[in-house]
Amino acid sequence: MNKQISVFLSILFITFFIYHGSYAKTETNKEPALVQIMKVLEQQPLEINEWSLYAREALTPMKNQKEFDMKFLELKETFQGFKWELKRESETWRAVGTLTSQDISMEETIQLVWTPEKERNYTYLLYSAKGEQWESNQKYTDMYGNRYHKLFTSNPTIFSCVKGQFNDKIDSGLSLEARQLLNEFRAEPRESLVEESFVSMSAYTEMWEEALPTEQHRMNLQIGMRKMGMGGETTFVVGTPIITSEY
Repeated sequence: MNKQISVFLSILFITFFIYHGSYAKTETNKEPALVQIMKVLEQQPLEINEWSLYAREALTPMKNQKEFDMKFLELKETFQGFKWELKRESETWRAVGTLTSQDISMEETIQLVWTPEKERNYTYLLYSAKGEQWESNQKYTDMYGNRYHKLFTSNPTIFSCVKGQFNDKIDSGLSLEARQLLNEFRAEPRESLVEESFVSMSAYTEMWEEALPTEQHRMNLQIGMRKMGMGGETTFVVGTPIITSEY
């Protein structure tokens, strides 16, 4: 990734966390944005190679080791199928649980993170899920709903991302192809970065209510495409509200 693209994505990522409260999700009674993205992509001539979801909730800072241990034991009791371990990295404590599910081909991670420094005391609950294959929209919706209700007490910050490649050669140009994909999401373009072999477009869609406020617009969808040399394959990544991975 060149410096211009890296700076572009970094600014979006930082801006998101400044305003993350306005993007807090309530997904208790509706399909996750990841499932809605998959439903759109499944109708396109492309192959999905990887998908991921990341959720983060700030908890009330813990006062001492006893509170951390109690929360750790609570998580172990609730999620008994996970393999748990306790880690300490400098001043940060992490309780990490992992689970690889064979029925829907994915890996899940739950983390309880506590930094007990007096001036930087914070506690976070993190959840991530990722996979290379997408088995079932309904199965994933049911599984994530179950995790959501058991893990989070308020509205976590949620990122979703899907990567893959087009099955056919792209002759119309990356910019036009990206706009056509935005149309499938009924999204309005907000900002774009266009190069010969790389395109990144930020947009807003009403398919889900949550959006990130920027200086001039609201946005909740980002699409990136890259062409791998003359006659090479074209890869894509779709993220909401932004692309969080290096691309």
